[in-house]
Amino acid sequence: MAKNIEIEEEIYTHEYIWRSSTYLVACCEEENADYRQLIPALLMTFLAFEAFVNFLGHVLAPDLWKDEKKNFKGKGLEGKLGAIEQRLPSFNWEKGKPPYQSVKTLEAYRNMVSHGKVVASKYNAEPKEDGTHFRFQHSWDEYLSVASVKKARDEIKAFSCMLLESARKVSQEPHLVFDAYEGSLAQGSGSSAGV
Repeated sequence: MAKNIEIEEEIYTHEYIWRSSTYLVACCEEENADYRQLIPALLMTFLAFEAFVNFLGHVLAPDLWKDEKKNFKGKGLEGKLGAIEQRLPSFNWEKGKPPYQSVKTLEAYRNMVSHGKVVASKYNAEPKEDGTHFRFQHSWDEYLSVASVKKARDEIKAFSCMLLESARKVSQEPHLVFDAYEGSLAQGSGSSAGV
């Protein structure tokens, strides 16, 4: 009978989500993209960034990420980034400038989509027989073009790479050798010791 082995695995959620976003963006480029492709493409891009931040937290501040919900309740993504920044002495975080400012703006988009509130408006318009006097404008309209989604991805990747470069200076985590969102989906190892 075979002896059991002890397995250790890590699944990198940010890598899966980024690849999903990449696929959706490719679909947007191939087709005449509309909101049905653009909303999830951009949302998945931002969710990949959130997962990347959690990956870095897991690596750099495991003590805080062990009870992430308690330690970051009400602090949001910026609170998590602040905790990571404290572990990265060489990281220069310029909150009011790109690429971070662009990432922060995308958080508002993520919240719009995630919380899905009704957008009500009231305005005066000249009636038109074809009905074009209705605007049906949503706050997310500014984000919904292939160019906007690609720009957002570039900004997120640039900021992620800045974090990654600093993280490499303080950690030997094997997954940090990969460029942001270009690593393996998972890693695992097994041994008979300790079983």
